[in-house]
Amino acid sequence: MHTDPFSTSGLKNGVKYSWRVKAVDKRGATSAYAPSKTPCRFVFDSSRPTPPVVTSTTFPDADARDDGFGNADEDSIWSTVKFGTAGSFSFKASQTDVVKYEYGYNSASYTGSVPRTNGAATSTLSTYSGAKPPLAGPNVLYVRTVDDAGNVSDPRKYFFYVTPRDTADAPGDFTGDGFPDLMVVDGNGNLRMYPDKGTTDGSKGTGTLGYSMSGAYQENSDKDPNGDDLPLYSRPTSGYWKNTLIAHLGDVYGGDGLQDLIAVRSGKLWVYPGDGYGAVDIGRRHQILLPDGAPDPATISQIVSAGDATGDGKPDFFLTVGDAMWVLTGYNGATVEEARRLSGSAWTDRDFVTAQDVSGDGVTDFVYRSDVSGRLLLRKGIKDTATGGVDLDSLASGAASSGGADTEYGASGWGSSNIRLLFGTPDANGDGIPDIWALKADGTVRFYAGSRTVLSGSGTEIVGNGDGVGWKNKLTVG
Repeated sequence: MHTDPFSTSGLKNGVKYSWRVKAVDKRGATSAYAPSKTPCRFVFDSSRPTPPVVTSTTFPDADARDDGFGNADEDSIWSTVKFGTAGSFSFKASQTDVVKYEYGYNSASYTGSVPRTNGAATSTLSTYSGAKPPLAGPNVLYVRTVDDAGNVSDPRKYFFYVTPRDTADAPGDFTGDGFPDLMVVDGNGNLRMYPDKGTTDGSKGTGTLGYSMSGAYQENSDKDPNGDDLPLYSRPTSGYWKNTLIAHLGDVYGGDGLQDLIAVRSGKLWVYPGDGYGAVDIGRRHQILLPDGAPDPATISQIVSAGDATGDGKPDFFLTVGDAMWVLTGYNGATVEEARRLSGSAWTDRDFVTAQDVSGDGVTDFVYRSDVSGRLLLRKGIKDTATGGVDLDSLASGAASSGGADTEYGASGWGSSNIRLLFGTPDANGDGIPDIWALKADGTVRFYAGSRTVLSGSGTEIVGNGDGVGWKNKLTVG
């Protein structure tokens, strides 16, 4: 059997070649030629296509607006949309055999591709296809053409500026519309993001959830430096988020004003930075390091993000470990400064719902579920006059809290046999009070508008189970 590869070194670009093949045995006997009549033919193509022309009205070419002496109109070089709002680019090739365009942001990594539209010379990178620059300020879009023979062009480097947002994300808001959103781990172990639909005029949220979108992706083509061998761009391996606890409440890492996700996964505590468009990039995750004496993250059974509860300007987290309640305070972008055990008992049959200011006095409170009584209870925090935040000791027990006892917040019917998963969200309906999304055992989802004292009514069904399933397969909300 002939195993030497066929060499193309002697072939010339653009020339048509014909070929047939026959077999010869060791005695010199030969087979008939195949094909027997008309030979196979091909045109040898070794020429690289030229780089594409790139244009955009939403992200103007900053180089084209600079005369080389710094005399560009400053307003003309900035994007017409602000960071967090997708735009579009148009790609144009001069060769008719170009089949697609490959692109990447700020490096020649080419993590995305766009097919040439219907064989025309121009294709558009639409908002759906991923025209979402990863940074406010300067960005470079690398684009190259690929022809039908697999030849690739040199890159076109398109330099542009993205206009920063005016304000940081509102608490709980991943999409930049000002309304809190819900992150869900579905039955396949994938992260999905459900935005608040808001009112038709966009003036406020409603607590009603819109269509879901993928909540996570992996954009780094290298191995995850934290040890996981993750795939290339797009969704992570199916099932990545199984057995993961999640929570979110504000900008935790980087100070960029974008919503971040907290996760307990693979025995470690992580922060997954938000990208400003409604998802997190797994390749940018950072492990949250804990001080001596902190519980092993592998033992955490519940976690809620509390924003800055203590008044030091740094994020804090409440969690359950076994039968004890803990608080992690002062996350500085690398490590938590203090881990404190607040309660040594009574939390096995309790679930955190929210750790926010419910009563309206500017101090962090607790809403939690007692699975023994099937009720929601409110524990009001006391202000620490030295820091302006909550006195953590006031949240350690009902007796130490404001009023000296936990009060009923939700009447019977809140037990886990009826309501499987709970998530206390920042204000979703515009009244300034934290609200609750509840996933019931029958697969329906209800939205409960918050109250300063006691919840009233039975909430509003926002996801039905007309198919008999609803959200029965969801694993985690946060």
